[in-house]
Amino acid sequence: MKYQYRRERSEFWVTIYENDDASYNISTSHKYVELIDFFFPMFENDSPTKWRQSEAYSSLWLPEGRYDQNVVKCFMNWCFGATQDVLWLYLNKNISPYFDDELDFCIASDFNFVYGNGRTEIGEAEYQLKYNVSTLSQSEQAKYADIIINKMMDNCRYIPIGNKANWYLSPMPALESGKEKLAWLLADEIAHRMGISFINARLECNKPQMKQLSIEEKIETWREIYYNDKVKIDKRVVSETHPQNEKTLVAKL
Repeated sequence: MKYQYRRERSEFWVTIYENDDASYNISTSHKYVELIDFFFPMFENDSPTKWRQSEAYSSLWLPEGRYDQNVVKCFMNWCFGATQDVLWLYLNKNISPYFDDELDFCIASDFNFVYGNGRTEIGEAEYQLKYNVSTLSQSEQAKYADIIINKMMDNCRYIPIGNKANWYLSPMPALESGKEKLAWLLADEIAHRMGISFINARLECNKPQMKQLSIEEKIETWREIYYNDKVKIDKRVVSETHPQNEKTLVAKL
């Protein structure tokens, strides 16, 4: 029996084979072994062969007697949610040279717009709060904000957070006036609800509107901003003793 979990235009996938000899084989891309090991460490611990890498993917063998069937069922349910509830974004050829070493995982709550079906629920909520907020009543604003916050909070359960003391949450750097914008307010609220330190990333210069710029132009713009020390943060992010353990969530809307 073959169980396949994936979503169109999303990078994370899992394939599970239930074999005739009552063993299981689990396959995924190399990058997401870390994710599975975080939530289900017992699989690698109990596998006599551990994760093995081929050129295209990594696989794990669980022979009969080396797994709990209830845990396998729980894993299958988790695979379905982890692949269907969120989009796992991948680096394309245009941006991978710049972010390959910095970005562990990048997830999105959903598409904003599905051709033929219009805006998604979260896409409609974002649209209303970004472009029509002045026409909304307080109850409508609260309704749309709750849709986004609840979805983002729900998605965070798929992020391998672990010790929250080693994590920070930050919006994209903004001018002082930008702190009243939706992305900043959402990031602040989510950090509070999750119990993760919030980073105040203050932009100390004006920047051009980015939507019309090419990827290369956007990267060059931000590079110049950081090179000229025009972003200030209110917390030290990198640990002097365990810098590899420090992680940051970045909220982008």
